[in-house]
Amino acid sequence: MFQKFCLSICLLCVLCTNAFAQGKPELQYKTPPESASKQANKPSDKPTDALAPRAILARPPQSGNEPMLLLAAKNRPMTEPIAQTTKLEYFDCDGIVAPWFRALLVAEMNYFAELSELPFVKGDACVVSIATAKSLTPGRISVHLYTNTQRLSACIRSEQCPVFRSISLIPKDLVLYRSYFLSDMSRKLIAQHCVTDKGKLHSDTTCYTVP
Repeated sequence: MFQKFCLSICLLCVLCTNAFAQGKPELQYKTPPESASKQANKPSDKPTDALAPRAILARPPQSGNEPMLLLAAKNRPMTEPIAQTTKLEYFDCDGIVAPWFRALLVAEMNYFAELSELPFVKGDACVVSIATAKSLTPGRISVHLYTNTQRLSACIRSEQCPVFRSISLIPKDLVLYRSYFLSDMSRKLIAQHCVTDKGKLHSDTTCYTVP
């Protein structure tokens, strides 16, 4: 089920991720990857139901009428940041992350959360971060998901993030890989997974190491 969709990018500075100048796509991208929940339906060493019986019930959309992300010139959102640090600027997901793409990210994140025995998220507490010039990865765009707005506010404003979930969008030529990061400091848990543009799941690694 690969359907073409348009995603425009501005190849500026270090960031080579997708950008949309005034919402008009400029370059064609490959179809979005399958969700990790669908990837779980493929044969594995353990029965699928034993891996994530709740998360695999999700059937998120694989594409939509809108681009995945809506960014203006210089890869900047068309909204003002809601919080910022020396290394990150935070923006509300509304108006930036397409509803269908947010649903896909939530479904995949919940699949990985269930594997790590973490609570699910609904997608309503969501922010986009853009790394500043003082970051180790200037321009990197990530989506952060929280269980509620209180957890969101505490994390982005006070850096109190005992449980953390983020998806970094990693450009690979003209496609994007999704690098998932989950942590629970109370359990000293860190989990990382990569989903390629074709929906292939690479567990226990980041997308930076996946060709």
